[in-house]
Amino acid sequence: MDNLNNINNTVVVLITDNKYFSKAKRTIIDIRSVGRWNGDIVLITIDFDCNQNFKDFYKITEAKFPQIDKSELLQKLGPGFPNWDGRELNKLNQWEKLHVFDTYFLKWRRVIFVDAGLRVLNSLDCLLDIDYENKFLAPNDAGDGPVKMKGKLFHTQISNHNKPLLHNLGDEFGVNIFNSEYFLNCIWIYDTNILNIIKKREMIELMNKYPLCKTNEMAVMNLLIHFKHKLWIPFPYKNKDNKYLFEWCETNKPGTTWRDYCLIKYPVTISFEDT
Repeated sequence: MDNLNNINNTVVVLITDNKYFSKAKRTIIDIRSVGRWNGDIVLITIDFDCNQNFKDFYKITEAKFPQIDKSELLQKLGPGFPNWDGRELNKLNQWEKLHVFDTYFLKWRRVIFVDAGLRVLNSLDCLLDIDYENKFLAPNDAGDGPVKMKGKLFHTQISNHNKPLLHNLGDEFGVNIFNSEYFLNCIWIYDTNILNIIKKREMIELMNKYPLCKTNEMAVMNLLIHFKHKLWIPFPYKNKDNKYLFEWCETNKPGTTWRDYCLIKYPVTISFEDT
């Protein structure tokens, strides 16, 4: 694995629109400082240009892709899903994450994707130590430890308002998917060898074919990567220093603080105020 773990083989990727740029900056600063990452960082920008001073200082490569056409999706969605939070209509830029599977990334062997705003609390060695060869790795939404969160099954990610389309989805991928665990996509790692199997074009086709995805691109990624090609491997529970590798929020593990984690999506215990 020595050659596979060469820093030059790896890229860290983020994607942001102008609205979330401040969050992306916070994560990039974490990656370069606490994460002690000196390798490549690619920032995909959607509706703005990253300022040159920031790119130079943090050694960022900015990447641009044509925005994914969502006109067919929006036509099929109509007023959106009943009894949902509206992200299928109001957070359309989430679909742009699919660009992280573009052939552009064949320049590297390993891709590490992190959401804008995710906090890095440990050296990125905690991710580099994971065997990624020919794999796609991401956290299990039910948790990766011995105690799983109840109810975190894939049917919660799919709207059931269109019964015929839901039936078609079950026919194509198997009805067992609805009661299966699934991965979160706020952070993931993959070997670019899988781009011989996973195609961005196919994900976009699924986006339009099944306008049922309550979590937008995350549900589609699970359909293709996990349920069709069975490539998903859950993140390890802890790193070699016995820190939890990832958590959505410390409140999921009562009694813990940010010091107990390598990466957290929404930390609540980071504070610099005296108490």
